[in-house]
Amino acid sequence: MPVQQLFVKESDIAKMLGHDVKWLRSNSETLERQYGFPKIDPAIGMRHREAVEEWARERNARTAKARSERLKETNHTENHDAF
Repeated sequence: MPVQQLFVKESDIAKMLGHDVKWLRSNSETLERQYGFPKIDPAIGMRHREAVEEWARERNARTAKARSERLKETNHTENHDAF
């Protein structure tokens, strides 16, 4: 059974998020400060994979819940032409 790493490189974290490492490095401070993105562990020098996965799941759940609440207030429809 292969061992799954707990801590992973920034390039792997970026791939998990659908971006490249350059994007992650230029946006990580904002993600950490404004959105609670998991920080690099100072002892290990990498981010904890499961913490990033949990952050994404929680963020997605909050986004879906907020959208659901907005739809309740606006006749249950989304305006796709608004974009």
